[in-house]
Amino acid sequence: MNGQCVAVVSGKGGVGKSMLVAALGAHFAYHRKRTLLVDLNTGMRGLDMLLGLESRIVFDLGDVQDGLCGIEQALIEDRQTGVFLLAARQITDTDALDAEALGRLMREMTKRFDRVLLDVPGGIGAHLQMAAGAAGEALVVTTPDDAAMRGAERVAGALRDIPSPGLVINRIREDFVEAGLQYPPEVCGQVLDMRVTGVVPEDGEVWRRVLSRQAINGDFPAAWAIRNLMERMDDESTPLRPWRKDAAGKQKRGFFGSPR
Repeated sequence: MNGQCVAVVSGKGGVGKSMLVAALGAHFAYHRKRTLLVDLNTGMRGLDMLLGLESRIVFDLGDVQDGLCGIEQALIEDRQTGVFLLAARQITDTDALDAEALGRLMREMTKRFDRVLLDVPGGIGAHLQMAAGAAGEALVVTTPDDAAMRGAERVAGALRDIPSPGLVINRIREDFVEAGLQYPPEVCGQVLDMRVTGVVPEDGEVWRRVLSRQAINGDFPAAWAIRNLMERMDDESTPLRPWRKDAAGKQKRGFFGSPR
């Protein structure tokens, strides 16, 4: 049985897409899903640094495409989380990738991995269609503000090969929503006409872990929300976790799944 290949996309940069990919991958791996992260940010790769693997990169996606190495030589395992990384090439641009070759490679990877997450550069263009052609599903990541949502609308409309992509509202702040500076998730879903798959709050613990090269998982609000996103990706009937602090606190669960 083949695994799932999911393109994680955004309309603009700065919405936390790559950090979400790293965190989501760590959660899948913890729950015994063999997980591969593929960085498609050619020329601007960053997943290797988020995972603390930059010093271990020898071969990359471009080297595999060019036949300079086999796929096994390019895959790097993160010993902290158990996820595997296929890094982007750092010295060329996305146009250097071969769409057909990428599609073939991802089909092969879904035979080896339960989850393959593609970290796709923000915006629309050839890279988006290339990722959409290689993946069977997509998540559109946005922050709940006008500029990011305009970009999310454009990128969702450009995903012609993927029906019904999921929407992830990232870095939401309750005080900003109450002040009218951010939109609540239900409004984001209505405006974009998309199913809200996950809602992840702004959480300083995420940045602390990124800066200290620690896995973005554990017992803190953003991690609880990402776990809920993982569960909803596996089972659409899973309820969306409340994002407001008072409601979420009543449903707080530890990372190992036991109620607290």
